Amino acid sequence: MEKTVKQLKNFRVDALYGKKRHYNAADRKTKYAYWTSITLVVLNALTSTALVNVVFGEGTKKAEITALVLAVLATITVGLKKTCDFEKQAAGNRAVADAYLKIGKNISLTLSLREDGILSNEMFTERADSIMSSINETNELGTQFPTSNADYKAAKKGIDNGEEYYTEDELNLWE
Repeated sequence: MEKTVKQLKNFRVDALYGKKRHYNAADRKTKYAYWTSITLVVLNALTSTALVNVVFGEGTKKAEITALVLAVLATITVGLKKTCDFEKQAAGNRAVADAYLKIGKNISLTLSLREDGILSNEMFTERADSIMSSINETNELGTQFPTSNADYKAAKKGIDNGEEYYTEDELNLWE
């Protein structure tokens, strides 16, 4: 059972990094959604201002071209916002991060119950199989909501800098 315990500890570390990586991706995508929305508001306001000059003002070629360029930029931004669907992506990354958090807690509880002698070998094996199933489901869900290498690096840096506290043993994959 010692190899199984060691493997569960490794899975817990993987879940920790997966959780932080997906929360980082969700935060990043939320910022993208915010800034594309702000950009659209500004472009639409500028386009409206330029069109007012065209319709009710002098209607110079310069105003017409400005309105046209701003309208094209707004259209491109709308297409980008719709295609990327940053809000949905951020929600998906948060769901994956929450699933990794649940896995990590389940592993910690399972290891504690084992250490306290509460779980029989059979019960421990059943819980380990259930955890493995959860990991596989979460990994599969995670492929729908990608993260970047920068998200992982930020997760690692955050853990190394004490954003969350873990003992050296908890983070040591080669124990």
